[in-house]
Amino acid sequence: MKKIILTAAMASLASVAAHAQTPNVTWGTPSTISGTSDVSIVGALVGTWAPGDDWGGTSRSDYYPVNGVTFAAYGSGLLTGSGFTTSGFDSRYGSYANPNTTDPNYNYILQTSGYNSSSGANTISWTGMTPGDTYQLEIWVNDGRNNVTAERSETITGGANTSAALLYGTGPNGTGPGQFILGTFVADGTGDESLTLTGFGGADIGPSTQLSIMQLRDITPVPEPSTFALLGGGLCMMLAGFRRKKA
Repeated sequence: MKKIILTAAMASLASVAAHAQTPNVTWGTPSTISGTSDVSIVGALVGTWAPGDDWGGTSRSDYYPVNGVTFAAYGSGLLTGSGFTTSGFDSRYGSYANPNTTDPNYNYILQTSGYNSSSGANTISWTGMTPGDTYQLEIWVNDGRNNVTAERSETITGGANTSAALLYGTGPNGTGPGQFILGTFVADGTGDESLTLTGFGGADIGPSTQLSIMQLRDITPVPEPSTFALLGGGLCMMLAGFRRKKA
């Protein structure tokens, strides 16, 4: 009886540990916002997020396509609903600097962000991914208003890996357009992922984490038709061999 109880307890602890850990994200290098080609279109889109209106209030029409991707107010797909949480982002601001790309939709949605006015780290979590599939995550930050308020940056941690700092403004003293970053990971058996955003301040302003827009894409390689044909041919040969052996 004791052995059964101990085994059950160990299984329970293993389950908790599995859910506490999330897949490691391999981060790319932060890039300066420049145009619609910033928006990745590889693989299949499984969710987008934009801040909408006042945090938790009435939705603003953030449904503006950029490079064929529509960023939905309060999220879409896996980045919305009960399986998606943003812990710590308690405010929204809609007058960040125009990044001045050639696309008005891109400029418009990047002038609004969710943020946290405190210096603590914030988390973004979601579930529902297919275990074993490879996913690509893309996150943007943009401020760039002036040299007093735009000297901020943040890092993003996924699993054991932390990104380089994303700058809210890439011009002198934090002005100019912000940055975006790409990360990839393989979904584990839970289908969950959790990110931690940590903010940093500048010479004349404290830290504040920020989330402008984000998207999630499934980029799992799809076998070529020739691969299916080869597998099918191999299966037929195996069946023929079994039949001859049986005969």
